[in-house]
Amino acid sequence: MKTHLRGLAAVLLLLLLPLTAAAGVLTVDVLDIGQGDAILVRGGGKTALIDSGDRNSPTVAQLHQLGVERLDLVVASHPHADHIGRMPDVLQSFEVGLYLDSGLPHTTRIFESTMSAVEDVGVDYASANRGMILRLGEEATFTVLFPIDGKMLRGTRSDLNSNSVVLRLDHGANSFLFTGDAEAPTERALIAAGIEPVDVLKVPHHGSHHSSTRAFLEALGPQIAVISAGRANKYGHPDDEAVHRLGEVGAAIYRTDLSSHLRIISDGESLEVLEGSVAEIAQMKIAQMKIAQVETTTPPSQPAAEVALSKRELRKQVREARRAARAARRAER
Repeated sequence: MKTHLRGLAAVLLLLLLPLTAAAGVLTVDVLDIGQGDAILVRGGGKTALIDSGDRNSPTVAQLHQLGVERLDLVVASHPHADHIGRMPDVLQSFEVGLYLDSGLPHTTRIFESTMSAVEDVGVDYASANRGMILRLGEEATFTVLFPIDGKMLRGTRSDLNSNSVVLRLDHGANSFLFTGDAEAPTERALIAAGIEPVDVLKVPHHGSHHSSTRAFLEALGPQIAVISAGRANKYGHPDDEAVHRLGEVGAAIYRTDLSSHLRIISDGESLEVLEGSVAEIAQMKIAQMKIAQVETTTPPSQPAAEVALSKRELRKQVREARRAARAARRAER
């Protein structure tokens, strides 16, 4: 099992992991589920899952293997099958606190099945919007950076990709950016809105040549770049030029197609990356973390009523999304 270490504190943390971890540790697991995304953020028994992989992905089995029992937050970055293919199974297999998506419906049965599962299970539902904050205790915070003001990008190469939910995660001095399948138009919008540097980048769109523009990478300046891609996938991900641009900005690059499961460990000051099988990494029990219950808050500029929807309003949004998906599919016939 390989590691990428930043600083002496990370070395000490590695030595302590088999027994107990320092207080305030946060882990980000990039699951090895083939061509797709499934990312687990965890601390203190509280968890967030970003995407679920495709319908053939072993996502649920791997989550069980990693000891997950509840998901406080589930995010669907966008409704393509390699990101929500196993979402109905995830929603039915775990107790889920909040389901968050881009608010942009799709015409596929898997999207409709996902929204049906949200409604059937009774999960709270919300559409992501820039400025929305989701706190994981006192030490870690998700901030939605995209979509912006509910305005969707239109007429792009792929509107679903370009309107992916983009999340920044801050844990102490460390920062992460989760980008779904965001493409160049999304990156330009984020730069225009004032994107800040991050330590860890989940590379957009599996390292596609449609993403990871030079301007975007220079604005972020990531030290670590993680690519989730299937081995010998038919799309040719990651693109050689995108990988080259990541190297040019000084990022250490990790790929699930080469390294299998990846775990990034943050103690709020230093970062460590572990590479290996899910079985190897699952052996490492992370204990005594201080990440508390996921708690949503509203930025001062946004009225609470716009985020804190009632159960009835949440169910209404889910039903409307399902109807939109059915109508769009009928229009394509």
